[in-house]
Amino acid sequence: MIRTFPFVEASIVSSQTIISPFMESPQNLLILNSRLEVHQRRTLDSLGISIITLKGQDGKKGQLILKDTLFFTKELLVAFLDESMKLRQPTQCAVKKGALTERSVTPTMDVDDLGESIGYRLYYYPLNCDLHAKPKPLVINADEYTQEMLFPNHMVQEGVYRAPITRKIIVQIEHWANLWACNIAALLANIAELKRNRFRQLCLAVSALSTNQWRVSSKNVHIGKRCDIHPTAYLENSVIGDDVEIGAHSVVRGSMIGNKSVIHNNCTVAYSVLGEGSQLRDGANVTYSLLFPGAFTTGSFINVSVMGRNSFFPVGSVLADFRIDGKHVTLSKNGKIIDSGQTFLGCCIGHGAYIGSGIVIPPGREVPNDAKLLPSIQG
Repeated sequence: MIRTFPFVEASIVSSQTIISPFMESPQNLLILNSRLEVHQRRTLDSLGISIITLKGQDGKKGQLILKDTLFFTKELLVAFLDESMKLRQPTQCAVKKGALTERSVTPTMDVDDLGESIGYRLYYYPLNCDLHAKPKPLVINADEYTQEMLFPNHMVQEGVYRAPITRKIIVQIEHWANLWACNIAALLANIAELKRNRFRQLCLAVSALSTNQWRVSSKNVHIGKRCDIHPTAYLENSVIGDDVEIGAHSVVRGSMIGNKSVIHNNCTVAYSVLGEGSQLRDGANVTYSLLFPGAFTTGSFINVSVMGRNSFFPVGSVLADFRIDGKHVTLSKNGKIIDSGQTFLGCCIGHGAYIGSGIVIPPGREVPNDAKLLPSIQG
């Protein structure tokens, strides 16, 4: 049975936020190759929640008020509304600190640090409630599963780096790092859905004629129309769009590949989003990254980074993603330096930016739209 909330209406509050280096509103930026605004409306519509303006409230329904930078999944919103309606008082959505809050780069968001939880700009006011009343934080544990990656102890504390695998996602997209984190979390939510769906697992195992997790994962792939995929390519837990080309011995794992994208021979795409018409040339590796439509790379390795629309990154250049002094990667926002809280975080290349060969971009840096970077030549 589909859960709906017909007696709730939503107001999306404009914040006039602009995300650097793209110089765009968060609502126009892409999450899994769809604009944030589309995600917001699609999720609310699926729950029977109409969108109105604050002035358009009729006073006959509960009020859901959210900031326009907010990405949220249906599972998160259902959990918040169900518990809010039990309390019958104004509430603020808060998430218990854990893998989701840590990896979504909350220091760059306009959120409330409540000690053991993070309070987001998502509020519920029941029927006939004063909208000026102070809401009570309602804490949700969003961490369903975690993905653990092993590293040497001298690089990562206790040698384990954890990423959230959960269907309950909430991220305020107020920096390019939040946009990156939101895309990766949304990708991993597909794996969380598979983990909880035993019937789906059984169907995949029957299709694979095996219970081996990798053989089962190779059956969990959606391939669009008119694709040209080499028989030696390996795909698992991924969504492949229409008219996509994937070359010999390339690997695509846990990723979303946009329409008309081209992945040439011996490439790896892992837990990444490739926008429409993006291209990876022979030997390119893209992991935990976001590539906007038209992005083009011949680079040997792009990790935890973002490439803007129609940007170019070549072999022989480096997007660094780790500080050798052991400190967290820092970010710039509104002229201030912010500790991201991240051990691994790469760079963000703006729309239309081209990087020349021989360039090293330190972790956490952003390249402006339409910039052309060349190495300095010293005579």
